[in-house]
Amino acid sequence: GGIGVMNIMLVSITERTREIGTRKALGAKNSSIRLQFIIEAVILCLLGGVFGIILGFILGAVAASLLGYAASAPVAAIIGSVVFSMIIGVFFGYYPANKAARLDPIEALRYE
Repeated sequence: GGIGVMNIMLVSITERTREIGTRKALGAKNSSIRLQFIIEAVILCLLGGVFGIILGFILGAVAASLLGYAASAPVAAIIGSVVFSMIIGVFFGYYPANKAARLDPIEALRYE
């Protein structure tokens, strides 16, 4: 999933090259651009993790009713899954974020 997030973020940066160039030309710091894209990657991974947990609960309930046993999920496992999703977002979002932060504003504004 992390590689998919990285690819999505790289496409997003390509599509928003002029926006990044405008922000840099107006004085945005590299760190603020990097942080923006890392936060976007973390949010994307967090949403995926939450949807995965919800789907797991639904499938667990269906399986429990069909097989006749009680399914349970420890709270620590749920919290761990959410935290792991966020770590994946930071790890796989760093390269695209750093690429966006290093764009030359003049070249970015010329980009078509």
